[in-house]
Amino acid sequence: MRMRTANKILIRGTRRRSATIIETVAAIIILSVALPTLLTAYGEASHQSIRPYQQSIASMLAIERMEEIVARRYRGTDGYSAVTTSNFPNESPISGFTTFSREVSVSFVDAGLNPAGSDQGYKLVKVKVIGNQTDIEIERVFADF
Repeated sequence: MRMRTANKILIRGTRRRSATIIETVAAIIILSVALPTLLTAYGEASHQSIRPYQQSIASMLAIERMEEIVARRYRGTDGYSAVTTSNFPNESPISGFTTFSREVSVSFVDAGLNPAGSDQGYKLVKVKVIGNQTDIEIERVFADF
C-alpha cells in the first residue's frame, strides 16, 4: 500500500539499513584483538629496516679509521713505528655520529699471527665501532719491512 505525503513515497515494510549496536561492538572487539598484533609487527619491521643502515655507517667508520692507520704506516717519516694505540685514541662519541664510538687496538704478533710479548716485526691492528644496534670489527696485519 502506497501513501503519498509531501512528494515522498513511503512503502510499508521498508527500512533504512544501518549498523546495529551489536555489529559495532563486534567490530570493536575484533579490532581490539587484531590491532595490537599488527602494530607489534609493524614496529618490528621498522626496527629491522634501520639495522642495515646502522651497520653500513659503522662499517664506513671502521674502514675510515683503518685507512688513516694505513696512510700513517706508509708515510715516509713515521712508518711502522707510528702504528700504536696512542697515535689513534678511542673516540666516544665519534664527531658527527653521536650514537657511535670507535676503538683501536694494536698488538704484537709473530709470523703465525699468534700473540707475541714483544715486537717481532708484525702488528695486528683491530678497529672496532660500537653503535646502539651494531658492532663492527675489522683487522689488519702490518709488517716491518
